[in-house]
Amino acid sequence: MRAKLQVVQNMGLSWTLFRARYELEKKLGLLKRQFPAFTYDKFDIETHLTISTSQLKDKVREVLQRSFPQPNKKFFTAEIYSRLNLSNAVIRADRMLAGQYEYFFKHTYYQSKLDWHYSPFKDKQSPKNLHWSEIGDLSSDFGDIKWIWEQSRFTWVYTLVRAYEISKDEKYANAFWNSFEDFIKNNSPELGANYKCGQEMSLRIMAWIFGLNAFIESPTTSDERITLMIKAIYHHANHVEKHFDFALKSVKNNHSLSEAAGMYTVGTVFSFFDKSPLWKRKGLKYIQSEAEWQIYDDGSYIQHSFNYQRLAIQDLTWVLRLGQIAGDKFNDDFLKKFSVTVQFMFQMQDMESGRLPNYGMNDGAYIHPLTSCEYLDHRPALQAAWLTLTGHRLYKDRRIDEIALWLGLDTESPVNAPIQDSIHYREGGYVTTRKNNQFGMIRCATYRHRPAQADMLHLDFWDGPYNLLADAGTYSYNTDQETLLYFNGTASHNTIMVNDENQMKKASRFIWLNWTKSKVNRFETTDQTTVFEGEHYGYSPVVHRRALFHADNLLVVVDDLIGKVEETEIKLNWLFGVQAVRESEEGWSVDLPNHSEWEMRIIGDGISSTLYKGSESPKAGWRSLYYSHKEAFPQLVTNKIIKGPDRIITLFRKDRSPITKINETTLELDRWKLTLNPIGSAQVFNSWEMQ
Repeated sequence: MRAKLQVVQNMGLSWTLFRARYELEKKLGLLKRQFPAFTYDKFDIETHLTISTSQLKDKVREVLQRSFPQPNKKFFTAEIYSRLNLSNAVIRADRMLAGQYEYFFKHTYYQSKLDWHYSPFKDKQSPKNLHWSEIGDLSSDFGDIKWIWEQSRFTWVYTLVRAYEISKDEKYANAFWNSFEDFIKNNSPELGANYKCGQEMSLRIMAWIFGLNAFIESPTTSDERITLMIKAIYHHANHVEKHFDFALKSVKNNHSLSEAAGMYTVGTVFSFFDKSPLWKRKGLKYIQSEAEWQIYDDGSYIQHSFNYQRLAIQDLTWVLRLGQIAGDKFNDDFLKKFSVTVQFMFQMQDMESGRLPNYGMNDGAYIHPLTSCEYLDHRPALQAAWLTLTGHRLYKDRRIDEIALWLGLDTESPVNAPIQDSIHYREGGYVTTRKNNQFGMIRCATYRHRPAQADMLHLDFWDGPYNLLADAGTYSYNTDQETLLYFNGTASHNTIMVNDENQMKKASRFIWLNWTKSKVNRFETTDQTTVFEGEHYGYSPVVHRRALFHADNLLVVVDDLIGKVEETEIKLNWLFGVQAVRESEEGWSVDLPNHSEWEMRIIGDGISSTLYKGSESPKAGWRSLYYSHKEAFPQLVTNKIIKGPDRIITLFRKDRSPITKINETTLELDRWKLTLNPIGSAQVFNSWEMQ
């Protein structure tokens, strides 16, 4: 009961009442009656059109040319094809036509014929003739519903369109239409798992319209196929609008952005639908109002996830580009929030690889994958967003321009990018440090909205494109409890764990209790150094205070346990994003792929350290960069029993300069001398100077 009351307190009374009413409506069958099953052959679309169906193909061609982004004409050159590696799209499209289907940009499974209700991961079927309201999300025997949804998003359409553009081979257009017709045949409206989620239906709408625009002149595009697609698009938009309150009032995250984008897309492009004015008005209203509150003033995002933030940015880019073509006006506050969230992501990025820390939930979402760049490379999406917003590029690299080109943007415009710097994002609770080609990110936040992972004071650290200290990622939303708690919990993050407990209490797969509170005590940065000090209260009355000193080729992390500390076991976790970690005479050595080396020392009395890699007992040494995929990576776990306030120092050095003195209050290196205050002082670092 206490846990339930805390959920109400955290999520709010209005959320609780809505969710309770929704679950009651589901159990009573009211949702089933509100969204009755039907068949498209008995759906009279003409009653919902302001035009005659005899005009449909010509009218669809006309509205697409007028309202939908058309590829930039500069796109159609052999040089650009080569630069963008479009031959990769042909290879991937041909594999799909041969029955090799890709899931989450990592897994490939063969199916002689795509089954829209089949999970290859579990080798199980979801029920295709059951109303969507009667199908479970996570507790069903077919396993993770995301494996059912992945192909039904139709994001593979973007690959077919890209292959068609370079080859002009009609087999790709035919594959699009055959798959669409097969989906309709095997997914009767409102029956099956593929109608459970309005966001999934909205992403399907976008992909269908993108394919329709690309294949409109193909001889495979018949009047009958267009009529069927118009029926399906109308039904999808109508369903999304009727069910939108669930995303708006219960889910309260990127789902509402995607669903607003779906409504706005249909309402803007297909102006001949009777409900288009409603869908456009509602979509435009909520894409703006939802973005304005979901994006904090400093550009960080409500879901505490860089992958979800990219998804939100892609939704906003899509809508703003449609709006520019339609001549719609957007609120200044919306445009400002859109701008600062792109800049925030840019500040978190390694420029060489395009990657960001694998921070927060990462479920494999890349909703407009119009690129041959790697899934982990965020540059194509951010380039398109910045060009849409400002008319300028963020990056010089021309290989990342493809999304922008498909949106009809001018990729010949000059680069106008912010300077990457050491920054404290106060609202979101992120701190970055940059020195030369080294980058660190630390999280120190008091949660205002639902946390995703118990990871306060987690530290990510990069040397160029190499993620030296890494976040483990997500792995899966539907796995065993031990694995779920490892990836979502404190044990896989680079921070302190007290008495083998998470910083918060897990209530369900997506709900944490006892939301962590934190405070930044100090942030000072110069060209040579960054100093951060912060603390969190997730283990109250024990307080974990972390201090960081970063200079070129040097990183010092001081972890203090203060407050009311009795006999306590603590674990300091360091998960590495590179494979070569080995014990050395002075501690540990971390070898990067470019043959450079970082030395690591852990300083403290009574400590013992164990290096794990792919361990099941205890669960340690795992990392997931792609959904439902995990790999063994080194994780150093340092244990200590403390009986009062205590300190552990971790020293990372790249240049292996001599150490003349090292203890809990003084570090004298060849280039730097650092002195520390006693444990429990107002500040951890007393002084630092270059020698």
